[in-house]
Amino acid sequence: MPAFFLSSTKGPPRKKMASKRVAIGNDRMSDASEGEYEIEDIARLKAKEYLQKLHDSGKTEEEIGETLKEDAAIKSGTLRRQLADLAELRDEEEVLHKAHRFTPLCVAISPCGRYVVSSGKESSIVKYDISARKVVGTIRRTKNGGDDQKAHHGHIFAVAISSDGKYIASGGYDAVLKIWDFATLNHVRDFKGHRAPITALCFQLKTNCLFSASRDRSVKLWDLDQMGLVDTMYGHQDAVVAINALQKQRVVTAGRQDRSCRLWKVEDESQLLFNGYSACVSMDCVAMLNDEHFVSGSADGTEFAVVDNNVLVFALPSSNHCSTILA
Repeated sequence: MPAFFLSSTKGPPRKKMASKRVAIGNDRMSDASEGEYEIEDIARLKAKEYLQKLHDSGKTEEEIGETLKEDAAIKSGTLRRQLADLAELRDEEEVLHKAHRFTPLCVAISPCGRYVVSSGKESSIVKYDISARKVVGTIRRTKNGGDDQKAHHGHIFAVAISSDGKYIASGGYDAVLKIWDFATLNHVRDFKGHRAPITALCFQLKTNCLFSASRDRSVKLWDLDQMGLVDTMYGHQDAVVAINALQKQRVVTAGRQDRSCRLWKVEDESQLLFNGYSACVSMDCVAMLNDEHFVSGSADGTEFAVVDNNVLVFALPSSNHCSTILA
């Protein structure tokens, strides 16, 4: 067989075969071109129908132009919508409380919007009534014993309020997760399991499921209806410093120095890893926009928006912020 293909006497047939191939190739190119023209014709027809629909709706030429610009921006991913307006703060509406002796470290607002709970470096938790503009309760360590053993030892880094307004959860340097009755501020229970300071807490919406994050690089899920540990999740290579969840049983976390965010799908027992860009310094804060998207902030002042199919949607450069984004 090799001698047959190398024989010079078979030259002409080879040329004919080659010419046939060229002819076939031209046919294919022609077919492809016709297909492209058909697609363009369909797109042009749809565009005409859309324009006619806009005209029939009674819009002016200017309004139609703005609509087309917005549609083009949406398609290219460059549309910017104004989500909020500037708030006008008046001096008489400002209420200043100095209930903490040292720096406050975290704050949470009750679901009803009437109360605020804060905690600080002096191991105290303070509850405020916004409507009455006063402090209505305090949990703090005392030197003379009593309930001292129920309060935290060391800084309190995180505090959260359950969706039903029944519980306050707090955690900090002592690595103990403490649960308090929101109405009375009485101690309910301690949960031990983290091997390093607790850095972040959040409740799943409309449930009493509580997520906790720690410097021990773990994320834990607690059920306050059953008062027990449900699951422990590992994956981060550094301290987990931020956590957020919405209604579904999935939670997003930020791992600071490992420069990553992770989306944990608890029911599926799976996680999605989102690494920062190559020059990313750290991942310091994160918040879910909905069950599909979240936003994270970095120490270099860059914000990210990420979708859960592991694709970076966009990144805002550090020029938009002059320093570290922490919340």
